[in-house]
Amino acid sequence: MLSPSNPNPIPTPPRRSPTLKQFCTYLRLNHQGGRWVLEWKTEPRLRRNIQLYIAQDPNFADLCDRQDDGTGLEQFWIALALNSLPPQGWEPPDRQQLAFQHLASYYEPICHQAARTIVHQHSQILWEDAFTIARLWLQKQDKLADILRKYQPNGPAKFSTYLQSVLMRNIKSETDVGRYSYWRLLCKAPDYEIAQALESVYLGKTQASQLLLARKLFKKVYIAHHINGGGRTRREIWPAPQKEDFAETANFYNAQRLLPSALPEVAANPPSNAEQIESWMHSCLKALKDKRGRENQVYSIDELEEKQGLEIPAPPTELEDAILEEESEGDLQDCPGTQLKRIHELFETELRGCRSILEVQLGDRRVLIDKDRILILKYGVGLTQHQIGELRGMNQSSVNRKLKTYKTHLLSALTQFIQPEERALDSVQGWLQKNFLSPNPADLIAQALGKAIATQKSEDRELLSLRYGQKLTVQQIGDRLGMTADQVNSKLSTIETQLHKGLCTTLENWIKKYVDKWLYDFYQSALSQLLNQGFNLLSPDIQKILKLSYNHRVPLDKIAAKLGLDQDRVHHLVWEGICLLESYLIQKLSDELKVSLLGNVERQQITQLTNDWLNSLHKSD
Repeated sequence: MLSPSNPNPIPTPPRRSPTLKQFCTYLRLNHQGGRWVLEWKTEPRLRRNIQLYIAQDPNFADLCDRQDDGTGLEQFWIALALNSLPPQGWEPPDRQQLAFQHLASYYEPICHQAARTIVHQHSQILWEDAFTIARLWLQKQDKLADILRKYQPNGPAKFSTYLQSVLMRNIKSETDVGRYSYWRLLCKAPDYEIAQALESVYLGKTQASQLLLARKLFKKVYIAHHINGGGRTRREIWPAPQKEDFAETANFYNAQRLLPSALPEVAANPPSNAEQIESWMHSCLKALKDKRGRENQVYSIDELEEKQGLEIPAPPTELEDAILEEESEGDLQDCPGTQLKRIHELFETELRGCRSILEVQLGDRRVLIDKDRILILKYGVGLTQHQIGELRGMNQSSVNRKLKTYKTHLLSALTQFIQPEERALDSVQGWLQKNFLSPNPADLIAQALGKAIATQKSEDRELLSLRYGQKLTVQQIGDRLGMTADQVNSKLSTIETQLHKGLCTTLENWIKKYVDKWLYDFYQSALSQLLNQGFNLLSPDIQKILKLSYNHRVPLDKIAAKLGLDQDRVHHLVWEGICLLESYLIQKLSDELKVSLLGNVERQQITQLTNDWLNSLHKSD
């Protein structure tokens, strides 16, 4: 991403006022019409924290009323950030982290100025890279704390000048070693980001797994040849790889695809070559660049379709995502979607059959809870066993024992329903013939068999790949491996028997985990519907603004301009809507559960639930 010149003019941030906004807004960088533009965006959590201190701390409220440049509030947050004393009863537990975030927001213009200055001095550095480096450094609390402690107020330089010089040194250090070349980007991006980027271009699970393994091996080869070794000097950018790098990566890939650690879909596919590896690396790089470009996309309000109210489905569990991803082409009674529905129905029936289970009305839905309210407090509100015990006047061992009772009951029912021994006997060979090359994550047996295959020896995995992946006949495999057809069949039969044993073990462990997943989904779904009902009780203006902000990711200043409202008014309505949602959830839960959720821990969990629900609104479209 280094360039001999900067074709894009450096954008100038709009003026930020009044004083309070300096501590809860950050610069958002967008690419419009071939150029970078900056806009201020409010961080709701920081704004809520400021409102809390105004209401609870008279000294802070007095600082807010002063007509200055914000230095008084700056010193307030500095003192709070460097103070390790425990918070007061009304303060959030993470008050120090929030104080650092307020300061990082206040210092955003210094990041901009540092990037602008360094680019004027070194034209080969792109401004957007310099700005990103400065902001990422400033968000590291240990770095900022160290600077705040080292700065001498009586010294020759203002703090803004001192901080800017530190940021400039860091930018230069980062860019001088060429860390922002495209190949550096491919090597340094974390695995999860590469996986998300590949997922966004709708690659199948099999192909994505191949690319992820290839990229991991390419990274090691490239860094060994061009970064840690070779003739590259410290100030040179990361060079383009050579054909030999891709060829060596292919050799490593073909050797590792049959190791126990390799995924079944990788082992099932044929070996690779240098040309394939090179193509895969360019695909990874393109997907990664496209992903980062989309993250800076600006949405036009005129393109958004307004809806009346919201119906937010319950967020599916991780397992449910996999099960519902594809439908089996077989008998409808055995398809994964149908099986999942039957499991849900079984669990709800079994839960009703447990002793001490009550049915309460939460919004428009009847929800099953135990008389001690432990299940919904654990899996819905998200409290720990210790916190539940304190809230309900019980010791932690009693809470743990009651939870185990319910989970054991559900586990017993699920185990009888799945009956792995009976199903597995007829499933192994049929699954291998149909799904070995492209495992279907939607099938319960498929998931367990995939893990069982990973435990096989490399030569056995190779044999499975030849027979069920490359579709060679038994005779062709025998000719290639120097074996008779009977020996190949005998070997395959032994492997399938081992897979059957591994399948049962894996499936049993998976069943235990599913109980927790189902309980979490069951109660989270109930609270999501309750928040949805509370949302629809808000005023139309608040609903509209929250939908634009959270559902469609529209910046608040653009919402204000579109709706003809003052930006402060828009901020206030967002704040009011969030507070009303939290209050609605607390009131309904407290009334129905017969427990007080007004403690600091409980309120913090309610705030997190509301925030997670709002942030998931965009997934409902």
